Amino acid sequence: KPFWLRQLAPWGFGVPNPAPSGRVMKRSRHFDDGPPAKQFRPGSSSNISMPCVLKFLAPEVLASAVIGKRGLVIKAMRESAQAKIGLTDPGDFYPGTDCRIITVQANSEEALNTVSNQIISKLAECVEAGPTDGIAQGDELKLQALAPKVAAGGVIGKGGSTVKRLRESTGAKISVSDPVGAGLTAEQTVTIIGSQSALESVMLEVNHQVQAVNGESWFVSWASNSCADFSGGPPPSLRNPHLSYPQAEERPLRSGRGPPLQPVAPLFRTSPAPASSSGINLMMQVAHSLPSYVMDDSRGFALSCIVPNSLVGGLIGRGGAGTKEVQSLTGVKLSIREIPGDSENRAMNIAGSLANTCAAYMLMMKRYLDAESDELAADGRGRH
Repeated sequence: KPFWLRQLAPWGFGVPNPAPSGRVMKRSRHFDDGPPAKQFRPGSSSNISMPCVLKFLAPEVLASAVIGKRGLVIKAMRESAQAKIGLTDPGDFYPGTDCRIITVQANSEEALNTVSNQIISKLAECVEAGPTDGIAQGDELKLQALAPKVAAGGVIGKGGSTVKRLRESTGAKISVSDPVGAGLTAEQTVTIIGSQSALESVMLEVNHQVQAVNGESWFVSWASNSCADFSGGPPPSLRNPHLSYPQAEERPLRSGRGPPLQPVAPLFRTSPAPASSSGINLMMQVAHSLPSYVMDDSRGFALSCIVPNSLVGGLIGRGGAGTKEVQSLTGVKLSIREIPGDSENRAMNIAGSLANTCAAYMLMMKRYLDAESDELAADGRGRH
């Protein structure tokens, strides 16, 4: 059976919510030594079982090198540092990039330094073998790590003192992106360009700053969240062929120093951000934080709400064109049915995958508001 999400439409008509039905399956997800590209389920604190955590961004060429043939390289890394190493699935990229997230956890900062050096060594091997897109700039290596906002501030230092010292002592180019996310779990990308030894030295400081905050109550939430995204807009199944979706855009340099920052994907929209954009950001952040097994549950999800009879024609559209368009765009099953004993309202039911069901619901709410506006205009009141 699908999950049923019973909800009154936001306008409400005093109709009581039906009792929810369907059974929720309990799941257990672990960050262990399973298949290297499948083991990490971001968004669940159960993924994190060790106190020290470090996260890297890896283009596919680096991710493949870290895994190695039959997983032998990543297995050796785990054993050498007694660490746990996980990667997001292929195609689950960090916002605005084509990079998977490598999450390393261990019992000590020193163990993480060991794994960090091994990743940098694999990066150098990849650059030597070529091609170097995303992993080098000229003849210098390029590495990116993620850090909580407060830790990134430590890398920069008061008045930029720490990052200045690192640049002068290692010769590396170092830049820090604008924060992604909000609150204490917001994170920034630290981009390092330089020689292998320079990357190793800078990562010692990055790791030190990250582990300095690993005792904070929010740290596990940051460590287990990947922010994996469909860059440049919604997934293909939710794309409207009549709309345009912006690609990732470059952001300006921090204080005009260092190489260009990694692109950050904007939220997809066709008009300026409305006053409710904070709600959109929250919705996107929640969607990014959910582990893939929630979005991909084979049983699907269903949502039911109450709509007034007077607006059903506007919701369905002429000849059913409105609901057919929403179903074609999202791939959900959508129906509007009579409610026994209620002559004024009908039940609208939407069933499909979680993301597509929510997308269809939002599209139908737009049709609802448009139909309501037309009805008010016909009465001479209009929408204000």
